[in-house]
Amino acid sequence: MRTRILFIIMLCTSMFSRAQESTFFMGTGDVIVINVYGEPDLNQRVRIDKTGDIRMPFIGMVNAIGKTAGQLAAEIEAAYLDGYLVEPNVNVVIERFRPFFIKGAVKNVGAYDFQFDLSIDEAIAVAGGLKERASKSKWFIIRGAEKKRIPVQAEQMVHPGDIIIIEESLF
Repeated sequence: MRTRILFIIMLCTSMFSRAQESTFFMGTGDVIVINVYGEPDLNQRVRIDKTGDIRMPFIGMVNAIGKTAGQLAAEIEAAYLDGYLVEPNVNVVIERFRPFFIKGAVKNVGAYDFQFDLSIDEAIAVAGGLKERASKSKWFIIRGAEKKRIPVQAEQMVHPGDIIIIEESLF
């Protein structure tokens, strides 16, 4: 019975992990849980620091930044398969995402906890709404390592670590 419950928990965690895998890349500040099935001494819960390196028993440092949960799990599995474990089964789950930031012509600039399915418009609402002189069309987002300002619309989705910029309007 206990094995069955553990399998169901791992299956649900794996499905959640696959949803994350296709959408979000890990970055500084994310808290991740690494489970190696059948090897409780190898399981870890870590916050990704600015180097992105995670120390894994036996295999050493593995970098997580810019990878999906599935990519990191596959990399760790491959490393353990190389002389340490016969059939490693690794699952990586992002337990807590880094915050998103909003600045410019909003009432409360700052960092906010990331939430799934949060649009730019909803992020503005979380930040207290637009200021009186806020532009209705000059909204930008800075995402990822490239740090390019990308114009966005109200319905676009927010990702972990995004910096949302709301420009002021002259009129």
